[in-house]
Amino acid sequence: MTAGVLLCAAAISPGGAAQAADEWSPPSSYTSTDRGDGTYRVPLLRADVPDISVARVPAAESAEGRDVYYMISTTMHLSPGAPIMKSYDLVNWEIVNYVFNRASVGDAFSLRNGQNSYGQGQWASSLRYHDGVFYVVFNTNNLGGAYLYRTDDIENGSWQRTALGRGLHDPSLFFDVDGTPYIFHGSGGTSAVRLNADLTAITADYPNIFTAADYAGQPFIGGLFEGAQFYHIDGWYYAVIITWPSGQGRQVVMFRSRELLGRYTAAGGVNSYEARGVLNSNGFAQGSLVPIARDGGTTDWYGMFFRDTFPIGRIPALIPATWSDGWPTFGDNGLVAVDGTFAKPIRLSPAEELFARQQSIVVSDDFANDAPHRPYLDEQWTVPPGSAAEIAPNGSRLDLAWQWNHAPDNRYWSLTDRAGWLRLTAGTVVTGDYVYTKLANRAELAWFEEARNTLSQRTFGPRQSVETKMDISAMADGDVAGLAAYNRGFSYVAVRRTGGVNTLGVVNRGQPFAVDLDQTTLENFLPGSTVPLGEATEVHLKADLDFAAPTGQLWTTFHYSLDGRQWSQLGSRVGPQTLDGSLAHFMGHRVGLFNYATQQTGGHVDFDHFLLSDTLTAQGRPLDTSRLDAAMAYAAALDEADHPADAWATMLARLAEAQAARDGGFGTQNQIDAPERALSYQLARLGVLRAELPVTVDVRARCVAGRAHLAVQARNDHDAPVDIVLETAYGARSVPDVAPGAHAYQQFNARDSAVPAGTVTVQVIGTVDGRTVATVRTTNHPAADC
Repeated sequence: MTAGVLLCAAAISPGGAAQAADEWSPPSSYTSTDRGDGTYRVPLLRADVPDISVARVPAAESAEGRDVYYMISTTMHLSPGAPIMKSYDLVNWEIVNYVFNRASVGDAFSLRNGQNSYGQGQWASSLRYHDGVFYVVFNTNNLGGAYLYRTDDIENGSWQRTALGRGLHDPSLFFDVDGTPYIFHGSGGTSAVRLNADLTAITADYPNIFTAADYAGQPFIGGLFEGAQFYHIDGWYYAVIITWPSGQGRQVVMFRSRELLGRYTAAGGVNSYEARGVLNSNGFAQGSLVPIARDGGTTDWYGMFFRDTFPIGRIPALIPATWSDGWPTFGDNGLVAVDGTFAKPIRLSPAEELFARQQSIVVSDDFANDAPHRPYLDEQWTVPPGSAAEIAPNGSRLDLAWQWNHAPDNRYWSLTDRAGWLRLTAGTVVTGDYVYTKLANRAELAWFEEARNTLSQRTFGPRQSVETKMDISAMADGDVAGLAAYNRGFSYVAVRRTGGVNTLGVVNRGQPFAVDLDQTTLENFLPGSTVPLGEATEVHLKADLDFAAPTGQLWTTFHYSLDGRQWSQLGSRVGPQTLDGSLAHFMGHRVGLFNYATQQTGGHVDFDHFLLSDTLTAQGRPLDTSRLDAAMAYAAALDEADHPADAWATMLARLAEAQAARDGGFGTQNQIDAPERALSYQLARLGVLRAELPVTVDVRARCVAGRAHLAVQARNDHDAPVDIVLETAYGARSVPDVAPGAHAYQQFNARDSAVPAGTVTVQVIGTVDGRTVATVRTTNHPAADC
């Protein structure tokens, strides 16, 4: 059956549906810079993903039979933290897990009892894959130093936590060629510690293997000197470090030596690391080297370095390198233009690339509590007295794009109290007694910063619109609830209940930041931005964030509606929000939903949805449903028999939601774009999950009489005969009418004494439910030298 039965005739005429289906070509996601033509722009992601570390699982060790990449980032005081992102092409990324739910159950990470972790918490993780195990090491500035986590299933497994008992600034885990584990660390100089064999304790210390002072006079050394990540390439040990010489921009310097521990093992005890500046262009700096496998067994090494792009944050860029005499030159002869383009280093099939471009690290959400359960939610803690209920799971599961501002109190938020709504309950009353423990001047926090259970996502540039709907009927006097674009500087639209009366208004906190605050005055509504809500129990809010007018500043315009159709602007746009030089939060601006109490606990607010768009009201564009119509028409033309049942059911659910939105009419582009993006994601996913013919492929490289051969065998696991084609670099063979359980086999002569590592393609053609289906499997084979 087709999906067309869900489409009402009034939505799209049959001819229009066919035309729209042909025109379905969704754009890349809000956090993808993939241009869809084999190129991408830098920086990637358009969002705050700092201190990146990238690990590759080689195809030979991957359950998917191809190289898979994972990336981790700094999230400091956010919970859950240390996100694990996944990619097949290094350009498009999606969050698949977190290392921890809470970095600590103490007061500082829980925004409790006057303590906080703003700008502290989890910093600069190192992600490594070694002998089938994934390891993460990161430092905490206020939570007991460095921790090492490990798991054998990075996407679906639980993590084992080990405290290393001391601080290790910007740690980089490294396994030497003999498997010995080290952690390199330091600021101003690079030191190392050696771990025991099971990576549970430090057994040796190697301070100042090399320092900035060792390279006095070099123009690329000076100021910042940290973030070292280590690699072993072609017999050399390389360190990648960020520097910031006076009068210059942030840049990448690489160091290399034949001796990992440098002066500790080199002849004469001298520093054996030579240095070279490898990238000094537009501030692209700290990050990882990334290996990319090539035919013939060779490896290219790219750089994944981030660039300060505040107030959005620190945004990573995948930058190609040209290597000569063992040193790389990154970009185009050392130049990397902001918004410049490069060819994608890894190409996927057309269907896979379309799906990859739909993946994102931000999402719209209907709060349906349908996210899968994740093992990090089951962390076990010895909790402080009275805190057990606070951390106990509450049956609610958020999408992975969401993070809490500090660890949440699970008693006071829910996706189950009211189906399809996020409920935030005021569980404490703000005090005005909190200060930035990170800052020497002990500057006070605003009430908004003190509020627990603020739920947020990253912002994305250059323009972002966020819409939500609030039920305010259960607010208590003194409660303040709304939608914020925030850092230490923040702009928000909120409902404040005073004396039983609800008033809507806008707050803007900009620089300079005072040390001592009058919190009440600070968060007063701006003149000209207030609206009395009378007897209204629901209000729709919209925040339009503009990071491009001008670059380096955030200006936000807020709108409201009582019916979701007719909208009014609240005052003028507010800002500018810029980088806080004190780095009190030290992250990009985020967008969040919040509710806090100034008088009494117990009031609550329900949020119905969170709808994203990259179109702002100020752009004056008419509402455009063309992409939504095309996606719905394309869905209507699909056949259920071609797709797995569970993926088909998920697509139908998104299609039904899109149809309901279409039937109800639209008041903003957000209301159009959110269902379109959700549906297009599922349609693209169906494209890589088409009904397939099961086949088991085995490839072996072997030597016969001094010649290298590839033995390729494919077993038909289908319940009917199939045709099988075996394709290698040394020839192909077609085997028709292979019976169920039977094999197609061929030994291909390489006509040489050696064969490099490579791939074999097996094509299987048969029928499923009377329809012809073709399945292609690509399998890697090892090298052989006879």
